[in-house]
Amino acid sequence: MEEQQNTPKVLDCHDANIRSLMDKKYTVDFYQREYVWSEKQLDDLITDLSTEFLKNWHQDDNEDSLDDYKIYFLGEVVLSIQSNSSSYIIDGQQRLTTLSLLFIYMIHHFSDAPGFSLSEAKQMVVSAYRNKNTLNLSISDRNECMMSLFENGIYEVKEEDSSSVKNIVNIYSKIGELWNKQINERNVSLFLYWIMDKVYVSKVTSFDEEFAYVIFETMNDRGSPLTEIEMLRSFLLANVTRSERDGCITKFNSILEGLKKLESFRTDASIEFFKFFLRTHYADDFSQGKDSSSDFVRIGNAFHRWTRDNKQKLGLSRPEDYINFINRIEYYSKKYAKILTLTRERKFEDNLYLIINYDYNFTLQPALIMAAIAYNDDDETVQKKIGIVSKYIAKVLTWRTWNHKMIGQSYMESSTYILAKKIRDMDVNKLEAFLNTDPIEIPSLDGIPILNQQVKHRFNVMLTLITEIVALNSKSNQHILNSEKIEVEHIWYDHIGDYPQFEGNNDAFQIERNKIGALLVLPKSPNASYQDAPYSVKVEQYFDQNILAQTLNKKMYSNHPDFEKYRQRSGLNFKSYDVFDEVAIAERTELYRSILKEHWKQPEKQQTLDTGDAIVIDEDIEEES
Repeated sequence: MEEQQNTPKVLDCHDANIRSLMDKKYTVDFYQREYVWSEKQLDDLITDLSTEFLKNWHQDDNEDSLDDYKIYFLGEVVLSIQSNSSSYIIDGQQRLTTLSLLFIYMIHHFSDAPGFSLSEAKQMVVSAYRNKNTLNLSISDRNECMMSLFENGIYEVKEEDSSSVKNIVNIYSKIGELWNKQINERNVSLFLYWIMDKVYVSKVTSFDEEFAYVIFETMNDRGSPLTEIEMLRSFLLANVTRSERDGCITKFNSILEGLKKLESFRTDASIEFFKFFLRTHYADDFSQGKDSSSDFVRIGNAFHRWTRDNKQKLGLSRPEDYINFINRIEYYSKKYAKILTLTRERKFEDNLYLIINYDYNFTLQPALIMAAIAYNDDDETVQKKIGIVSKYIAKVLTWRTWNHKMIGQSYMESSTYILAKKIRDMDVNKLEAFLNTDPIEIPSLDGIPILNQQVKHRFNVMLTLITEIVALNSKSNQHILNSEKIEVEHIWYDHIGDYPQFEGNNDAFQIERNKIGALLVLPKSPNASYQDAPYSVKVEQYFDQNILAQTLNKKMYSNHPDFEKYRQRSGLNFKSYDVFDEVAIAERTELYRSILKEHWKQPEKQQTLDTGDAIVIDEDIEEES
C-alpha cells in the first residue's frame, strides 16, 4: 500500500468547463499536425453550439437562468505537463484554436451588446504577463496572426506563412457567414457565458512525456484522423533528443511543403514518395498475394506502422539514427521532386526517355530511378542515373508495346520492385552494365504491330520515340515533342476503293493500313488536313513535318548531311517512295524495328554480365489486335 502511495502520478482525468480550460497557457508538442479544420468542421461546431444553446434559452432569461441550462459535452482534450512545467496539447488543438477564433469574433462583433462581458471573453484568448497580453494558446508560427486577429480583427497573410496561419485566416473569415443569426445582441452575452461555463470537456493530463506520446499514438493510430505522414513524422520526432528536435521539425515540415507543391502535378505525390522511398531502399519481400504480409503490402497499407515495426532493419536505435533517417528522407524527396520536375519541363533533348515513359503512363518510373540513386550522390551522378534507368524503362515499355503486351502498373509492379532491389544504390558503371543485360524478361521485336483502339495511345508514344531517335541522331531541329497535340497518321487514307487489291475484303485492308510501317505521328492540325489526301499529295506535305515523315520524300536524301551521316553510320535502310504499297509498308515496318534495335544495341562486354535469373513480369497477357 505504501509503494502505491509513493508511485509517481502519470495520469489525471476529470471534467472541465471551457472557462477553467482556456484561461490557462498551452502550446502544442512536436508531433502535432498543422491547423487543418475546414469550413465544414467550423460549420458543424457553430451549429452544434448554437443549437444546444437555443434549446435552453428563453427570451426573458438572465444570467441566473444559466444554472438551469443543460451541460454540453465537447469531447476529450488530452494534455501533457512536461519537465519545464509547460502544458502541451496532445489532442484537442483543432477545437481549442477554433474556439479561440469564435471568442475573437464575438469580441469584435458583439462588444457593445447588452451585458456582454468583454473582459471575460478576452480572458479566453489572452492573459496579462508582465503588463503585456500574451496568448493563452501560444504556438510560435501562429502567434503573430492570432494576436493580430485578437487586436484588429484582420491579418494580412504573407507568402512565407505556414499552412496553419493561412487556414486560420480563412476559417476566421468564414465565421460571419456561418454564424447562427438567432444568436444576436439579445442573447449573445448568455451564449458567451454558456460556452464558458456549461460546455465541458473530459480533460486528461499526462505527467510523463513518453507516456504522452503513447497516448497520442494510441488515439491516432486506429482509423485515426491523422494521416500516415503525420504519424510517421510524430514517430521519428519522438525519438530525437529535445535539443535537436526543433531543427528536425523545421526540416520535416520543409520536406512536406516541398512534396505538397508537387501535388498540383501529381495528386498523390506526398503519399507516393514515402511508399517509393521505403519500398525501393528498405523493403525485402515484394510478394503481393491477397493474404501477404510482405514488406510491399504492409508499406502500401500503413507505411508509418511498417517503419515503426522495422526500426532494426532501418538502422534506427539511437537519436542520431533518426536524425540521419530524416536527412535521408529530405535527400530523396528532393530527387523525387527533381524527377517529376524534369518530366514536367519536358526538355526532351536531355530527358527524352523520362518524358516518353511518362507519356506511356508508367507511374513507377520515379521508384526505379530513386532505387538506383545512392544517398548523397552528387547532381552529375543523379542525372546520369536518371538517363540510364529511364532509357532502360523506355526499352521495356516499347518492346512490350511492339508485341501488344500490357504495360499497366498491375502488370509491371512486381517486376519493377524486384528490379529496384537489384539496382539499389548501384554506381553508374555497374548500373549501366547491369541494365544492358535486360534483367526484366522482354519479348523480342518480332511480328508486326497493328494499331487498334486499345493500343492507340501507346502506339502514339512508340512512334513519337522512333521519330525523336531519328531527329536526335540527325541533329534535326524539328521535334515532334514540341507539338502540343500529337496524333497517329495513317499513310494510307481510308478509301478502300482506291486499293483494288483489297476489293471486297475491308478487314484485310484495315489490317494493312494499321500496320506500324504504314503509320507516322503528326501534330493534330496537319494530320486532320491530310486524312483524305492520296499518298502522292501527302508525300509532299510530309516534307514540311518531322524527320521521320520527311524520309518518305526523295528530297530528304539530298543536302541533309547530318541525316546522311546517321544513315551511313547506322546502316539503317531509309529510302523514299514514289508509290507506297504493301512492299513499302513491310520495308517501313522493318525500318522502325531496326531503328529501335540499333538505338538499344549493347556493347559486347556488357552482354555477358552475369545477372542471375531474368525478372518475369506478372500476368503477361497479350491484348487482342
